[in-house]
Amino acid sequence: MKKIALFALVLVLSMSFVTGAGTKEAAKDGKVVLTAYMQIDPANDQYAGHNAVMAAFAEKYPNIQLDIEYASGEAFHQKFQSMAASKKIPDVFTCYGGARTAYVTETGLTLDITPYLDDTFKSQFASATWLPQGSAGVLYMIPPSFAVCHSIYANTAILEKLGLSYPETFEELVAQVPTIRAAGYYPMSMGNKDPWVVNSWLLGTFIERFGGREWILKAAKGEASFTDEPFVKALEVIQAMSKEGLFSPGVNQMSNTEADQEFYQQKSVYLIDAAWRTSAMDSQLPEAQRKAIDMRVFPALPGEKYHNTSSAVASEGFGIAKAVEKDQAKLDAALAFIKFYAGEEGASIRAKFGEVPSYNLDLNKFAVDVMQGKFVEFSATYPMGYVFDSIMDGEGVNILNTDLQAMMMGSGNPKDIAAKYEAWVAKNDSNRD
Repeated sequence: MKKIALFALVLVLSMSFVTGAGTKEAAKDGKVVLTAYMQIDPANDQYAGHNAVMAAFAEKYPNIQLDIEYASGEAFHQKFQSMAASKKIPDVFTCYGGARTAYVTETGLTLDITPYLDDTFKSQFASATWLPQGSAGVLYMIPPSFAVCHSIYANTAILEKLGLSYPETFEELVAQVPTIRAAGYYPMSMGNKDPWVVNSWLLGTFIERFGGREWILKAAKGEASFTDEPFVKALEVIQAMSKEGLFSPGVNQMSNTEADQEFYQQKSVYLIDAAWRTSAMDSQLPEAQRKAIDMRVFPALPGEKYHNTSSAVASEGFGIAKAVEKDQAKLDAALAFIKFYAGEEGASIRAKFGEVPSYNLDLNKFAVDVMQGKFVEFSATYPMGYVFDSIMDGEGVNILNTDLQAMMMGSGNPKDIAAKYEAWVAKNDSNRD
């Protein structure tokens, strides 16, 4: 019944927002029409909260029509880059506060919304919401939540069956591999097919463990080097994970979805993924299985200076095209949408679906599912470092990610990869300007 209801909701949304037919007629009837491009899959259970917010917005603002195209993953970015290159972008679109969508945010195409956010509105959000997002210290969007990009999901039922417990150190984790594999399980699932996963899920956390939260900022600016110990040692841990057989077979050919399913089907003991995977777990797994899943951070690394850290970044939000500023009706409509989505009304709806919003809500008033409750506890328990690709320029990170994949398959070594990346950053990265 839940899937049928979700399908019906998506169908309604598709009729209301995606279809372009009738746009001119709607405009004549006094509606303001906004084109939109969103990195969301509305048919995925994970985005049920998004769908509910969109339906509520349509009800409250019948005079605003959103003509939306949805895409996800690399397909979204490939098409958006083409749009940006032609300088023909939608009125409203998904964007990030870091380098991930610099091709549209740092090229003069995106509106700085700072002048349109007063102190009263801003005071209703967590203070980190308003950290500068662009190289000039501007704000491109209101992050609806914070993306916690590192979590280790542990199947405690399997661990107990094997007489094991969650490891306190990396050495203890490696020592579990023979026992886990002898019992017919894979130690760790991770889908590294897309060339960003190991970077987002692990690298930033490992760098922070060895260098501290501020080291990455110093290295980005050239006050430290990526050939220094914190970066090299982080790469060495990833290499060791591969050599010690922690990953399931074909990790670099496996998508996120395939890795998740491997863990859901209890073929692996641990899953490396982002903390937002909890919403999908709540919708797809039986309660007994969810209760047996712990959310933890990576065990202590040999020589680490900082302990029990994860990594997080302000989530993607919705930006507004700079060109919209020339049309007051469109500008007012676009601002109404992004404020509704991230503000109290949208946040309250999304919280009912288990999201932890950047808006200051009393989450005790909301009934959350098993895994979402664990997400709230996880976020409050572990200190957060930076997500690597939220700091560094995308082109260089893509080169690094390709080298990381090769290293995990046995080609290349940490020092050479670090030297290559430092050389690229020194010559090309905007942080060194």
